Amino acid sequence: MKRSIGRLAILAALALLIGRPGSAAVSVRARDILPGQGLIASSLAALRDQAALNAHYYLADETLLGLGRKTDAVLARYRTGTGESLLLVIVYPTAEEANRFYGRFGRDFFSDRFDPKSPGVVEKLETGDWAGAALKGRVLVVVLESPDREACDSLLRRAEEKVPAAKAP
Repeated sequence: MKRSIGRLAILAALALLIGRPGSAAVSVRARDILPGQGLIASSLAALRDQAALNAHYYLADETLLGLGRKTDAVLARYRTGTGESLLLVIVYPTAEEANRFYGRFGRDFFSDRFDPKSPGVVEKLETGDWAGAALKGRVLVVVLESPDREACDSLLRRAEEKVPAAKAP
């Protein structure tokens, strides 16, 4: 009898973990998507919400990227040939959520040429820096600033290549 109760307790605990909101996001970790080359390890920051992002890079007062308990996000600086680039990686619970926030962010951050149906964008900002974003499944990769187009493209592409392919249902 005791053995059955123990097994039931273990099964119940596993069911709670599996059914917990956001638990699917654990299979893809934002930190694992960061390219190693050029990473300034001391700059790595886990982001729990918009305030945490704004403490490192002011983006907006509102929750523009939907950061919160159900997302996994990291921010890191990279050394590039001509300076430094800033990379943000966010893993959303679903591809639909990632797509929604990609569109919202893109319309606010990039020029009017931004197309939310395109899986990626790279543009020169008014500040003279370059920025880019790429959407791949549940993962949004954003280069918030980079000194030149080549560095921006390269960092965006290297991070995008580390995003695991979506598993077929």
